[in-house]
Amino acid sequence: MKQSNKIVEITDLKKLRGFKNIIDPAKIAALYVRLSRDDNLDGDSYSIVNQKKLLIEIANDKGYEYLLTFCDDGISGVTMNRPGFQLLLQAVELNIVSAVFVKDLSRLGRNYIEVGRLTEETFPEHDIRLVAVSDNLDTDEGDSELTPFKNLFNEWYARDISKKRRLSNKIKGNSGEPLSTKTPYGYMKDPANPKRWIVDGEAAAIVRRIYRMFMDGQGIERICVQFENEKVLTPSFYAAAHGIKVTGKKTQYSPYAWKHSAVSKILSLQEYCGDVINFKTYSKSYKNKKRHINPIENQAVFEGVHEAIIDRETWKQVQEKRNKTRHTRKPTTGEHNMFSGLLICSTCGTNLGFHFNQGNHDITYFNCQNYNNRGKQRGECDATHYIRTDFLEQVVLGDIARITAFTKHYEDEFIKILTDSTVKETERNTSMLEQELSTRKARNAELDVLFERIYEDSVNGKITEERFAKMSRKYEDEQAENNEKISALQKEIGSKAKKSGTANEFLAVVKRYTRIKKLTPEILQEFVDKIVVHHRRRVDSVDEQRIEIFYNCVGKIEIPDLKRIPQTEILIPTRKGVAISYSQTQKSAFAECQAI
Repeated sequence: MKQSNKIVEITDLKKLRGFKNIIDPAKIAALYVRLSRDDNLDGDSYSIVNQKKLLIEIANDKGYEYLLTFCDDGISGVTMNRPGFQLLLQAVELNIVSAVFVKDLSRLGRNYIEVGRLTEETFPEHDIRLVAVSDNLDTDEGDSELTPFKNLFNEWYARDISKKRRLSNKIKGNSGEPLSTKTPYGYMKDPANPKRWIVDGEAAAIVRRIYRMFMDGQGIERICVQFENEKVLTPSFYAAAHGIKVTGKKTQYSPYAWKHSAVSKILSLQEYCGDVINFKTYSKSYKNKKRHINPIENQAVFEGVHEAIIDRETWKQVQEKRNKTRHTRKPTTGEHNMFSGLLICSTCGTNLGFHFNQGNHDITYFNCQNYNNRGKQRGECDATHYIRTDFLEQVVLGDIARITAFTKHYEDEFIKILTDSTVKETERNTSMLEQELSTRKARNAELDVLFERIYEDSVNGKITEERFAKMSRKYEDEQAENNEKISALQKEIGSKAKKSGTANEFLAVVKRYTRIKKLTPEILQEFVDKIVVHHRRRVDSVDEQRIEIFYNCVGKIEIPDLKRIPQTEILIPTRKGVAISYSQTQKSAFAECQAI
C-alpha cells in the first residue's frame, strides 16, 4: 500500500489557498467527512475518525500524494451551508484538487436537488473524480445509473428522521418535559435529573436585580452600563466560566459588555415564573432550518414546573411596561426620569423627550421630540408641548390622591366608575382591532383566489413551473405571516373581552396605597399607563395646558366633584414672577395648568 506524503486538515480559506498553483492538482485529493446526530444511529462506522481512516487508506491506494481533509461534525446533511463543505467547494472551484473522496453520497448531503447538481454539473465541469466508497462509485470507472436514486433515498432518509424527531418532540413537549437543551440564565440542570431545572443562586440574583431595576424605572441601556461598570459577567461568559458549552459564533470579546438583547430576553422569559414553554418556534420544512415564532395557541405552557425566580405578578407588570413605546432621548448627563416613556404628544403621538434647562439644571422638563426634529425623518410637530417635571409630579400625585380618597369614602360608586370606564375603553380598542382583523382576513381570501389562478395558469401552460413555484412561495409566505398576525389579533380581542375583571385589579392597587406622600417610580408604574400632554393655549388672557392621565387597566377615570374629596392646590413659582397653578376639571380626570 502506498503511503501519502502529506495529510493536511483544511479549516480556513487561507490555508487552502496555500496549495494554489504550488502543487499539481492531479496529486491532490480532497477527503470530506461529516457526521450529524442522525448518523449516530448507524454505529461507530460513521464516526469522524473512522471515516478519515477509511478515506485515507482508499486515497493512498489510488496514488494521491497530498490529502486535504474537510470536516463538518454535528451538522445535518439537509443543509448545504456547512463550513467544511463550503471550503471543499472552494477547493474544487479554485482547481486545487482533482478528486473528492467520501464514505458515501449521503456525506455530501441529503438534498436530492443540490447533491444532484453537484455530481451532475459542478464535479464534471471541473474534471473532479468522485469516489463514494460504500456506494461502490468511482467516476473514473464510469458513472452509475443508480446515483440519482441513491441521492433521492438519502433525502427520504432525512425526511423520515425529521418526521420521527418531530413526533418524539411532540410527545415530550406535550408531557411538560423541557425541549430546550439549554437552561435560561439563572437556572441550571439538576444533576440528579437533567430534565429538571433548579435555581442557580448566583445568576438568579442578577435576574432578580434586572427586574427590580427595570421596575424602578431604569432603562435597559442603563442596566447594561451599570453591570459593565460593576464587572458583572454576561450570560455567555458566565456559562463558559462554569463549564457550560456555549454554542454559536463568538461575537463578544469583553466578559462584562452586556448587550441590550441579553437584558431584553431576560425581561421577556416567562420561564422565570417557574413555567416550561414548549413549541415556541417551528420550521416550515425539514430542509429549511429558519425558525418562526409559533402562535400562542400552538405553544404548550406548563405552569409551576420548577422553582420560580420572579413572581408572576411582577413578570406581568414588566411585560405591560415593556409593551409601551420607550423611544426616549437620553439627557447628556445620563440621568433618568420616572416619567420617561409615559408622556405622549397629543398632536403627533410620539414620546416626549426629557431635558434640562441650560441655565439651571435643577429645572427639568419634557417636550415633543418631533418638534425638536422638525424637517428630519421623524416628521414634524407644530408645538413644543413643554411641561415641567416638578409640576407634572405634583399633578399626578394629586390626581392619585383624589382617587384613593374617593375609593375610601365611596367604594361602590368607584367600582361602578371603573367598570363603565373599562367598558368604554375596551369597546374603542376592540373596534380598531376588529377592523384590522377584517382587513387581514379579506387579504387572505384574496391570496387564496390568486393562488388558484396561478395554479390554473401553470396547468394550462401559461406560466412555467419555476414561475409558479416562485409566485406560490411568495403568496404562501405572505399568508403564513398574515395568519400569525390574525392569530395575535384574535387573542388580543379575546383578552379585551375579558378585561372587565381588571377593574378589581386596579382597585386592589388603589387600596394598597391609601396615604401617598411622595410619587415614586414604583407607584407611578403601578398606577399610570400613559399621560397625553397637550400644548398650552391662551384662553381669556390665561395660558392653559391640558393633560390626560390614562390609568393601567381602566384608562381615564372621571371622579365626581364631591365635598369629601380633596381639591389639590398646586402653585409653582417660575421666572419673571410668573407662577404655574393647577385645577381639576369638573367632568373629567384631565388636569389643567395655568400660567398666571
